[in-house]
Amino acid sequence: MADQTQAWHPGSFTKNFGWGKEQNGLSALHRAIRIGFEGDRHDVPRGVFRQRLEAKGLNFFIPANFFLFNFTDGSADLIAFDELVFQAISFEHSLDFDRLALLAFNLSLVGTWQGARLWQRRPALWSNRYIIERLGKVHSWNVSKVNADDIENFFAGDARYQGQTTRKLSTNLAYLYRLAGLEQVVANRIERWWMNAAFLSADRFARLSLVPQPSVVSLRGAFDAFEFLELTGGPTIEKHYALRRITQMFASVGGSQRFAKSADALASGATNDPRPFGLVDKKLPRAPKSLPPGVDGGLDLLDSSFGYLDYDELRRFEPDAFVREGALRALRRIRELGAVPTMTSDDLMTLLRD
Repeated sequence: MADQTQAWHPGSFTKNFGWGKEQNGLSALHRAIRIGFEGDRHDVPRGVFRQRLEAKGLNFFIPANFFLFNFTDGSADLIAFDELVFQAISFEHSLDFDRLALLAFNLSLVGTWQGARLWQRRPALWSNRYIIERLGKVHSWNVSKVNADDIENFFAGDARYQGQTTRKLSTNLAYLYRLAGLEQVVANRIERWWMNAAFLSADRFARLSLVPQPSVVSLRGAFDAFEFLELTGGPTIEKHYALRRITQMFASVGGSQRFAKSADALASGATNDPRPFGLVDKKLPRAPKSLPPGVDGGLDLLDSSFGYLDYDELRRFEPDAFVREGALRALRRIRELGAVPTMTSDDLMTLLRD
């Protein structure tokens, strides 16, 4: 499934999207998604998305063909409301959005539309293989070695690359890596964006019917097949743990149908707060996961190992404060139970020496 032998075509990525200044990150993409969906929280026709962007003088092809997910319902081409769109619509532009968008680009699973060529299903496979084969296997995730020259050498020396020129693609890609924060994307430490990236990948797997009934086992097979951990800096014990927990959560909230589930909950009055909420794994408190409203009904993961965050708590969330407050609650509970130590400090020291 990694399509390691498929030919690479640069497509329209050699054109200038107009990313703006480096300190702006991928704010141009964030804005394009908001304009293209115009507040809609459901799939939108690809033609409508294009009209909305072009009415604002924005490039349509880069967002639609490289970052978002396209599909045909039998009569029309649509662009999916998935995790990337949810994050753009629900939250202001941030570094977390940039990291998530870069992962979407490198995962390179964008579906298809009427008239699309076969290679356009994975339009940035050249970046995908650069990350895995060059940055990971050759440079051992040392992002300081990534530049336009190194990228060009990788493309020019590979028979899979089918473009007429490598320079423009290489400079554009190196710039995108800097804008989006490649160094953080391939780091060992799991942050909030990583949890969103796992949901985004699962959305795409489900949309492609690779996991018709999302489960931890089926999802994990797809994550392995498409080298998700390699795209995010390689496997670690923490990442294996987080991936198991996040796939459990994805399945529990309805998988890629969670947005329809959320819309039903709002329409029926089952929930009256239209804002997202969050869940945070107490064993991994620095990386809460934001979710659409109303999908927590009957959520079997909402137990003592997860903390619930309303929208305001999610926005101002600080891991250190969360851990401290949890410890204080535990101490209060111990006092309320009247628990007292049964061992003196001398007994404890004797035990440790033994």
